[in-house]
Amino acid sequence: MYGDLVITNPKRRCSSGVWRDEWYRYYAGFSGNFARELIHSFGAGKRLTVMDPWNGSGTSTTAAVLCGHRAIGIDLNPVMAVVAKARILPRTELSSVRPLLADIARKALNSNHADSDDDPLLTWFAPAAAAAIRGIDRAIHTLLVSEVPTGSTFQSASEMSAIAAFFYVALFRAVRHLLARFDSSNPTWIKRPASPRARIRPSLVEVIQIFTSQVCEMSGTIRTEQNEWDLAGAECTIKVASSENVPLPDQSVDLVLSSPPYCTRIDYGVATSPELAVLGFPITERFHDLRKILIGTPTIRGGSYGVDTTWGKTCNAFLRRVLRHPSKAAKSYYYKTYVQYFAAISSSVTEISRCVKREGSCAIVVQDSYFKDIRADLPAMFAEIASERGLLLSRRLDFPMSQTLVHINTKSRLYRSSSTAVESVLCFTKN
Repeated sequence: MYGDLVITNPKRRCSSGVWRDEWYRYYAGFSGNFARELIHSFGAGKRLTVMDPWNGSGTSTTAAVLCGHRAIGIDLNPVMAVVAKARILPRTELSSVRPLLADIARKALNSNHADSDDDPLLTWFAPAAAAAIRGIDRAIHTLLVSEVPTGSTFQSASEMSAIAAFFYVALFRAVRHLLARFDSSNPTWIKRPASPRARIRPSLVEVIQIFTSQVCEMSGTIRTEQNEWDLAGAECTIKVASSENVPLPDQSVDLVLSSPPYCTRIDYGVATSPELAVLGFPITERFHDLRKILIGTPTIRGGSYGVDTTWGKTCNAFLRRVLRHPSKAAKSYYYKTYVQYFAAISSSVTEISRCVKREGSCAIVVQDSYFKDIRADLPAMFAEIASERGLLLSRRLDFPMSQTLVHINTKSRLYRSSSTAVESVLCFTKN
């Protein structure tokens, strides 16, 4: 079955220049070309239901609808649901972008939005600047989401239209542009001002100009797309939900194409905190709760940390070595983060297997990693976990990677001289 599939290197390039792939820079995941070619070759002559339970920025769902299939994307982070929705905007909606932009700008200029002491945008922006951004947010919300402004747009992420999501992604990009000074060497981290005086203070006119330029740039991308990017009538569902509790019936999916969160303690909540702030997500205890439930989080959730034998011999051997490692916090912290990671992956794979039809398929992109000098062979671990849950490995292709996030951490050189990794495409069939 998998012998005829077109499987190219899944690695995302720094600047692929490919259509909507560049609308939102997302470290995790695979390239749009990889997804489109794999789905196209797999579904030739058939109409499939394609699911991505870790949908991220929507590469799988966009590729699926481009190939004429039904797409379902699941992600716990409302920011990623908005980005994924934006990427399926039909070209037929392009004619409405300019007049809507004019309406949004006019509403924002005439906004009487009052400063709020608990606005999460105040983390980075002075009050007047935060109010300017919030004015654009309220304009988009009242025009395209709901006439009643709630201040909590993140709650509407699952139901938001593609055109509303398009303008929100443009606002995300404008905010990121303004926050450039707070970028760090780690692409998954955003710094905060050292004091309130160090916050950014753009004028309302400047914020609107930057937002307008982002809308125009994204619209230009749509204008130069090939004819295949006609997404009118595309059947795509994007949900804010957990991969550990997928809201789908048993045996309802033909193909799963996804990449699980990395096993490298990336804080996906912090990575998207400016966008969460735009959506009105409170940077309070609720934000910490979101961080805790995202797979791969560096935060400790609490509870028991027992190891399940069904995670396979490779995973269990790795965890034993981490537990016995002499380095600081290996037992008290790192071991716990790994156990909770594999517990979540195990639950997610159980859900994937439940949703996939008999003889249905999964294509999973997994990257190995290290704890100090101990290699975490994620491809082997994932294959063993999947096998215990009725998904049999049919094919594996490995693609060496010369650069990973590890090279940012100079302390890693104390344990190994190389920062290379292997990204693997694992193909499974449900028995």
